[in-house]
Amino acid sequence: MADIYKKSFEFFREPVRKYSEFFSPLQNSLRRAHITVPPEHWAGYSIFVGVLAGAVALSLVLFFGLGLGFGLPTIPIAFLLGPLIGVTGFFLTFYYPNIIADERKKKIENALPFGTLYLTTLARAGFPPQTIFRLMAGFKEYGELSHEASKISNDIDALGLDISEALSRAMKRSPSSKWTELLAGLKTAINVGGDLADFLDQKADGFVADYKRRLSEFSNFLTLMIEIYITLVIVGGIFFIVISSVMSSIGAVPVQLLKTANLLIVIIGIPALTGAFLLIAKGLSPLED
Repeated sequence: MADIYKKSFEFFREPVRKYSEFFSPLQNSLRRAHITVPPEHWAGYSIFVGVLAGAVALSLVLFFGLGLGFGLPTIPIAFLLGPLIGVTGFFLTFYYPNIIADERKKKIENALPFGTLYLTTLARAGFPPQTIFRLMAGFKEYGELSHEASKISNDIDALGLDISEALSRAMKRSPSSKWTELLAGLKTAINVGGDLADFLDQKADGFVADYKRRLSEFSNFLTLMIEIYITLVIVGGIFFIVISSVMSSIGAVPVQLLKTANLLIVIIGIPALTGAFLLIAKGLSPLED
C-alpha cells in the first residue's frame, strides 16, 4: 500500500510542488492523525483519488445513461457529475487526516479525567515521570491516551530522549489541546522542580468537573433528541400512514402511489432517520472510548 502513495506523488509531482502552499497543512494533520506518510506523498494520493473518482463516475454515467437509451442529455450530465465527484473525492482524501485527528482528540479527552487520576496516583507513589508514562502505556483501558503515553515512553527508551524532549515531541503531535496543556504543565513542573502529584491532582479535578458538565449537557441533549425522534419518526410515520389510508379510501390519490410511499417510509425513511439519530448521539457522546 505504501507504494501507491509514492507512485501518486511521482505521477503528480508538478501540481503538488506548484501548489505546495495549499498542501502545507498536511504535515501537521498527518502528524496529529499518526499517519506515517510524507505530506507530499499524501498530496499526490489525494489528487490521484480525485482523478480516479471523477473518471469512474464519468464512465459509469455515460455507460449506463447511453446504454439505457437516455440519449444525448446523458453527456452533459456525465461531464457535470464526473468533475463534481472527482473534486469531492479529492477533498475527502485531503481532509481525511483531520477527521482521524478529530476522532483521536475526542477519545483522548474522554479518557483524560480518568487517565489523569491514574497519573496522579502513580506520581504520589513516588514513580519518576518516565516510569509513569511507561506504566500508563501498558494500561490499555485508556485507549488513545495509553497510545500517547506509549509514544512518549518509546521516545525515551528507544530514541534515548530525555523526558523534557519526549514531552515536547508529544505536544507537537497531539490532536488535543487539553492533553497538550497537561504535557506542557508537566514539562514545566519537571524543569523547575515542582510537585508533579499536586499539579496532576489539580488538573484531574478540573478534567473531572469538565467531564461532569459534558455528561450533564449530553443527558439534556439526548432527552431532546428522544422527544424529537418520537414526534418526528414514530408519531409522524404513523400519522402519515393513517392520513394516506383515509385519502386512499376517498380516492383522492392513486392507491398504488400511496402504497409505494408507505413502503418507502417503512423500509427506507424510518431506518435512515433512526440511523442518523444514532450517529449524531454517538458522535456527541462523552462516553465514547
